[in-house]
Amino acid sequence: MNSTNRGLNRLLITATGLLLLAIGTAAAIGAWLPGAKDTWTPISEGVNTNVTGWLQQTPFPGADFSWLLIAAVAALVIGIILLLVFALRQGQGRTGTIVHDRTPDVGPTVIDVTVARAALDDALAGRDEFVSTSVSAYEVRGTPTLKISATCRRGVSPRDAVDIVERDLRALDALLGKELPVLLQLTGGFRARVQKSTRLQ
Repeated sequence: MNSTNRGLNRLLITATGLLLLAIGTAAAIGAWLPGAKDTWTPISEGVNTNVTGWLQQTPFPGADFSWLLIAAVAALVIGIILLLVFALRQGQGRTGTIVHDRTPDVGPTVIDVTVARAALDDALAGRDEFVSTSVSAYEVRGTPTLKISATCRRGVSPRDAVDIVERDLRALDALLGKELPVLLQLTGGFRARVQKSTRLQ
């Protein structure tokens, strides 16, 4: 969970992978096939001739170089900036606050994620159905959201695991006086999809 669109992540990874795969395949073919060099040489010479012609036909006013070079450098700089922004956004979205309400009567109410972590850890630690659990919080579209990760013992029904966590969440809601959105991640020796309608996503 982070502040970057998941579809954009996958698109960038796929495009980068396909580009690297194409470059690697071309390099391998050029190294292994005897006739590849003879085929590539005239193509590269033609491309070099065309690029040289374009640069000569597009001189920058008052200079001895082409404005295409400036455009290429500008595009490269913009691409680097976008990649840096993309990289710096990865892993963000974590928050240490799960409730931050402001009321005119009593003022701001701030509840740290450690309160939810301690309450849920205590409730789930004694359950034989779980090997381990962890609780964290993220900002999802401006709303604090709990993420509960639980590793179930082999043979435990995912429906039973969800019911246990949801029961403890209702107790946490009563403690906080507010229902929090929750993402529940279950792992273990099963593969099943929960069909019942629930607030756990």
